[in-house]
Amino acid sequence: MLVQLRAEPDDGVLTTLDLYTWLRRDPDGRDHSRLSLDASGPSGETMGAVEVVNLVLGQTFTALNLALSYANWRVARPTASAISLTVDGRSIALQGVSEETLSRIVELLATGETDASDESPRDDDAPEPV
Repeated sequence: MLVQLRAEPDDGVLTTLDLYTWLRRDPDGRDHSRLSLDASGPSGETMGAVEVVNLVLGQTFTALNLALSYANWRVARPTASAISLTVDGRSIALQGVSEETLSRIVELLATGETDASDESPRDDDAPEPV
C-alpha cells in the first residue's frame, strides 16, 4: 500500500525532510517498508523541491507502526507543520499527537488495506488467534 506524507506549504520542505529522516532511522520503517522522497504531487504536478514522502508499507509494517512513528516524531517536533497523510486518494490532516489523531491514522490505513471504499474492516475478518 502506498502512503504519501506531505507537510503544509509554509515550511513543507524542511518538515518533510525531517519526517523522512525520522522514518528512515526507525528500524521497523527502514526494515519493513520502502521509503522515498518525491517532488511531485498525487496528480503528477511539480510541487518544487522534495515535498512528498512515499512510504510503501510491507505486510509487517502495520498501520499501528506508522501511527507510533508519527507520534514519536511529533512529540520531538511539537511545532512542526501539519502533515497530510494520503492513502488511495483519501487524505487526512495530522496536527498534534492526540489519541484521536493516532486512531484516524490507523483507521485510514486499515480501510486502505481492505479496499478503496469508506467501509471499515470488520472484526470477523481478523485472523483467529493461535
